Amino acid sequence: MDTVVLILAALVLAGLGIRLIHSARAEPRRRMLQAYSRQVGLALVPEIVPELSGRIHRRERAGVLGSMVGLVLSVAALVVTDGNQNLGNGFLIVVAMTVGSTVALIGDDSRSAFAPVAEAPRLARSAFPGLTDYVTRLHRAFSLGLLGLATLSYIAVLGVIAINPDRVFDDVSVRTILWPAGLLLALATAASLVTWAAANALLGRGQPADTYIQLAWSDAFRSTTLRSLIEIPGIIAATSSCVLFLSLSEAISLPVPGSIDEILAGSFTIMGPVLIVVLVSWSLTSMRNRSTMHFLRRLWPQTAIELDRRRTRAAPGGGDRPDDRADDQADDQADDQAGDRPDPGNRTQASA
Repeated sequence: MDTVVLILAALVLAGLGIRLIHSARAEPRRRMLQAYSRQVGLALVPEIVPELSGRIHRRERAGVLGSMVGLVLSVAALVVTDGNQNLGNGFLIVVAMTVGSTVALIGDDSRSAFAPVAEAPRLARSAFPGLTDYVTRLHRAFSLGLLGLATLSYIAVLGVIAINPDRVFDDVSVRTILWPAGLLLALATAASLVTWAAANALLGRGQPADTYIQLAWSDAFRSTTLRSLIEIPGIIAATSSCVLFLSLSEAISLPVPGSIDEILAGSFTIMGPVLIVVLVSWSLTSMRNRSTMHFLRRLWPQTAIELDRRRTRAAPGGGDRPDDRADDQADDQADDQAGDRPDPGNRTQASA
């Protein structure tokens, strides 16, 4: 395998190890919890901060360990298959790390969902929330859309190769088409089925909670896990297309200026970076509050309305400073919890 890739992989592995050790300290855990609180729009009620801090740390640890396992397994697979000169190696490693991290997060969330609970009065919902309550329609459609576009791109490329204009693809081997792009596309298709089954299994489990704030935080963690789960097929599919275009661009050697060779090579070269930009843009968009707080608007509408109201007041020209928003929200939710008053605008009811 390429020495440069091995060195980079070793550096990334060392960085993940340092992050794993650093995240175990109290101060980083506190900062992670505060950042997550702002992301999902929920207040940090003092009574459950220790529980939330522990869960945030477990999720962080699971994600890092999953990335490390994905990194080691992907590098080992590339060494065994002698994939030393393929442009897709880096993408394969990144995909393996992403999938490993997501699978580990799902495992952590499933452990909480499937853990035995004590016999005690708990809150219950009148209806089980569905995937639409946790993941936006755009988020779901975008992932499936990337899979569909990747499939169409693969079919189109196979058609162009079959036509072989001006014998441009005479040097393109079956290995160039099938490895690793074809394998990644097959994995993306399989992942779409597996993630659908995993999401339904997770949604079918209850969420034991003694208070409304605990139930809301459980929704927040579940929303994050499901969004990561839904992203997997789209990420693998887009990476498949990117690797395919880069591999074909490399296979067309020294194109004649103005020829079909040059046009195709240029098109394939451009499409790779374009897909990378699309993936990065999608990742940044999925971290915006509209996506991360979707569960609030669906399951806790009154809380979402109150949060929007506070944000409006905190905006320039409003009456509140941004720093006051979290404190006000914490006070309001703490009062609701102390009085144990159900919010009629939320899809939750007390169990018998």
